[in-house]
Amino acid sequence: MNSTTSTQDLVIGVDIGGTFTDCAIVLPDGRSAPGKSPTTPHDRSEGFFASIEDAGNRVGLDLHTALQRCRLLIHGTTTGTNALIERSGAQVGLVTTTGHGDASLIMKGEGRLVGIDPDQIWDLPGSDKPEFLVPRALIREVHERIDFRGRVVVPLDEVGVVAAADELVEAGAQAIAISFLWSVRNDTHERRAADLIAARHPGVFVTAAASVSPYVGEYERTMAGIVNAYIGPLMIDYVDRIERRAADLGYYGRLLFAQAAGGAITGDEVRLAPVRTVHSGPVSGLLGSAHMADAMGRPDLIVADMGGTSFDVSVIRDHRPDLRDVSTLERFQVALPMVYVDTVGAGGGSVAWIDSAGELQVGPRSAGALPGPACYGRGGTEPTVTDADVVLGIVDPDAFLHGERRLDVTAARKAIATISEPLGMSIEQAAAGINRIIDAKMADLLRRMSVQRGFDPREFTVFAYGGGGPVHGAAVARDVGVRTLVVPLVDMASAWCAYGATVSDMVHVVQHWESMTLPCPPEHFAETFSRLEKHAHELLASEGFDDPEMRIERSIKVKYTTQLHTIELPIQEGSFDQAAMEQIVDDFGRTYDTLHGEGAGHRAGGVTLTGFVIRAKGALERASQPFAAPAVGVTRSSRSVYWSELGERVQTPVISLQSGRIDDEMTGPMLLQLPDTVVVVRPGQTARMDNLGNLVLSI
Repeated sequence: MNSTTSTQDLVIGVDIGGTFTDCAIVLPDGRSAPGKSPTTPHDRSEGFFASIEDAGNRVGLDLHTALQRCRLLIHGTTTGTNALIERSGAQVGLVTTTGHGDASLIMKGEGRLVGIDPDQIWDLPGSDKPEFLVPRALIREVHERIDFRGRVVVPLDEVGVVAAADELVEAGAQAIAISFLWSVRNDTHERRAADLIAARHPGVFVTAAASVSPYVGEYERTMAGIVNAYIGPLMIDYVDRIERRAADLGYYGRLLFAQAAGGAITGDEVRLAPVRTVHSGPVSGLLGSAHMADAMGRPDLIVADMGGTSFDVSVIRDHRPDLRDVSTLERFQVALPMVYVDTVGAGGGSVAWIDSAGELQVGPRSAGALPGPACYGRGGTEPTVTDADVVLGIVDPDAFLHGERRLDVTAARKAIATISEPLGMSIEQAAAGINRIIDAKMADLLRRMSVQRGFDPREFTVFAYGGGGPVHGAAVARDVGVRTLVVPLVDMASAWCAYGATVSDMVHVVQHWESMTLPCPPEHFAETFSRLEKHAHELLASEGFDDPEMRIERSIKVKYTTQLHTIELPIQEGSFDQAAMEQIVDDFGRTYDTLHGEGAGHRAGGVTLTGFVIRAKGALERASQPFAAPAVGVTRSSRSVYWSELGERVQTPVISLQSGRIDDEMTGPMLLQLPDTVVVVRPGQTARMDNLGNLVLSI
């Protein structure tokens, strides 16, 4: 693949995962090339630029040239997420309303159960709350009070604010979150307190919770402010390092960051609200899947991303991702607009072990990037899913990372033997058992995201990507009952989240929380949307977008008054009258029945609107999706693979493909070997590539 076009004609996406950092370079004609480098936990910017260098090498460009020719660089980062997982963020102090200092510690009485695995829920005596991000010793209360209508009841004690900040900084606080009661209705006290603290302690990162999360819900809004403060200092340092290094290497275009709500934001926005970047990598993969599914004419998707550490699943229904107002981050409920992605600890690095009852278990602990699976030859000795894939013959030890790293089969077999011998199994049987267990865990997550939410997985197409998605996707889809599985742009599948970043738009989510009975006065409905749209328009205009480049999507949050479940209902453009209000109520009822079952809603109890949502998109220039080029680097061979369905090793056909499209109809068992992963077509399944270069499997 050669590039000969003019300067600043490339788009680059980068996604940092727990094990590998992936890159996608999109050329002017729409073709793309992947890059991959081990994640560098000590300084993630090293892996960032190494992945760009690797992708550039595949299209004949060195790192400097690739960046000089890049007009748009979009980055999905796990830096903030990893800080939460590893508890390596800043020391945070909290300033809150007198009498409410314990709200973040009480966790609405749900702290023992939120965010734990389903099989742990029944072990209540063995459960506990998570380690708090702000200890009680670093919480200070100040006198102030605003009521639920936004009226000032008690003026802000400014002297008390300064004194509280002094005490917190003296106690070691590096960042301070401010969360006052009902600041979502009137944030003047929070903003004034933030100004006072910033002036008094200019080196301290300060967050006003309502500015990050204008959500009605004290605990969830407070946690959004706390998490933002917790990851703020390290994210500022990280963004600064990425921007400086990019500039030093000759990058003069826009550097944007993927966000949890989908789409991209600027570095300045990340510095103000770094919490918006958590889980941005998996969300980018979902957006890439939605983009490709639109081109394929498939409106309903389950997207499944298996990397080295985790397995992430989300749902797209009628072309719309599931956007949530409150998400669980490391067992904390955080009010943050976020595309709903559920995760289990299931990846190529997931460690297999034997429990106290003598049963084989897999995960959630991972070998990570260092030392990694035993077959990496970096000192790891514990058996992992990747070791099992190598032992079974599914992963070719000579083709890993397009042949740049040879895997150690002997080390993999030795690691698997540590569990096969105590279990009285052969090494192949134990490796197959590891795969069956990890596949069953991933299948359970797909069921939770589909069947348990009222969706029939047989009506959805599964997109499987990441380094492990093409390897395990067919077995997982078969277990769930899915009929069609797609490995998107097969040569890009292992770096799909990075590719998804390249098709992002600039996105702002503007919300207003208000409780009223539906049908409501149409004038108020129209006025509220008009006000929110004006604000969204101003945000996009400030970033240089013209009217034709802007797209506004409206929706409302609605629930049955006497019931708990709130759903988001799309609202079409047009004028509003009483008939339109009645139609909205009817549409809500039908949608509710679809999701929860006919008759599940209590219509007689009334319908309540709880919020207005505007999703504003500024279209970033992107190349059109081309048809796949003819295949490059095709070789045909076979190798011995152990298939659990057959209970034995079978000499299995292997097609090796560098890039492009092949016309073969593939009948399992067989393998499609790609530069950075392998697609497994299991016995009884068939597969064929479409004209865009996607591999479509019939399960």
